[in-house]
Amino acid sequence: MGLGTGLMKTLMFVFNGIVWVLGIVLFIVGIVVLVEGKNWNDIIDGKTVPVSVLLIVVGLVIAIVGFLGCCGAMKQNGNMLLLYAIILGFIILIQLVAGILAFIFSDETEEIVRENIEEFMVDYTGDAENSHTDSIFNVVMEEFDCCGVNSFRDFANLTNPDKWRQTDVPDSCCQTMSDQCGIDYFTSDGDVIEIRRTANPLNEQGCVSKTVEFFEENMEIAGIVALVFVLVELLQICFALCLVR
Repeated sequence: MGLGTGLMKTLMFVFNGIVWVLGIVLFIVGIVVLVEGKNWNDIIDGKTVPVSVLLIVVGLVIAIVGFLGCCGAMKQNGNMLLLYAIILGFIILIQLVAGILAFIFSDETEEIVRENIEEFMVDYTGDAENSHTDSIFNVVMEEFDCCGVNSFRDFANLTNPDKWRQTDVPDSCCQTMSDQCGIDYFTSDGDVIEIRRTANPLNEQGCVSKTVEFFEENMEIAGIVALVFVLVELLQICFALCLVR
């Protein structure tokens, strides 16, 4: 065995060992999203179940590919390496198609988020214990340090006066949460009472922009990682085909 062959086998073993671990991690993340992702269903239009199933399936496929790459490289098994190269080629095609589709439909993210958060606002009662949507909206406002759809003022304008006292904002909007920290924040005309604003500062930015920023930032990171991964995958296909010979 030449130095070049030994180096390719070592690189393939290390890379595919990492791939196998990542596949297992994705599989576990998919299960977690399936179990714990119910709170996000209403925000992203019920997409957590298909996303979790996709993660589980992709995780299993990646784990299998990693296994084939490791064993095929170490044993220099031509059949395993050829199967590995074919599957990896299909995965690269799928990744490219998925990336293109994600780019095409990325503009719809804000629209979907806005529609759902506006519905939360209209139905908001402040009774998180008995309202599923109120509970979700409170979690969003706490996690993203935001308030309302476009700003905290939406609680004086966009809420239903029969369900919500429009002079208040939820405690989950407060920078330092405490019981009734958002009570009597507005006048009956919807103007901010500045002394309350000073005493109990709010997270004033709306949740639409904050949520969209979160998704866009993670999409950019995912895109960069995916591009690097595709380049490494192409290199692994070259190594596998060289070892088959």
